Amino acid sequence: MVSMIEFDEIKKKANYQYDVAYHLLTVTYPMIKEPKLLMSILSNIANALEYGMDAILIHERQLKLVPPPPTSFIGKLNVFRHRSLRRNNVSNKMPNLIMELKEILELQKKCPTQFQRGNKFIVCTKDYQMKVISLKEVKEYLEETKKFLKVLETLTEKFKTKKTLPI
Repeated sequence: MVSMIEFDEIKKKANYQYDVAYHLLTVTYPMIKEPKLLMSILSNIANALEYGMDAILIHERQLKLVPPPPTSFIGKLNVFRHRSLRRNNVSNKMPNLIMELKEILELQKKCPTQFQRGNKFIVCTKDYQMKVISLKEVKEYLEETKKFLKVLETLTEKFKTKKTLPI
């Protein structure tokens, strides 16, 4: 059985990853202006979202609202998409955002060519399909992550309230 301690630990990891991404975007990036840093920021955002998704699934598993989540990322994402979104007032766009960020990071790992053009970072596949990562886009991802973590925070309050009520 999952405890409140495990839930809190995963929630802290999600918030930490968000804080790192926020710091990189607002402090480090303006100082060094290196578009390669955008990929590091995306990685932290993706980690924050995944930890947040895990925390929600743990919470719902504790309440016996979902089956034990699968160990694979895609399995967790599907359980989250089909069982948790509406109940927790999470945007329907969130699973797509999480998947999009994971795909960008995977593409960056596999691609043979990466370069910067102005303030944008471009990842290019073998057949020259390009994915452009801009500062504006990364800021939007960070804002969506902030909204998602606020949902997680309200969930935490509900979780603590349910644990303190007498049965």
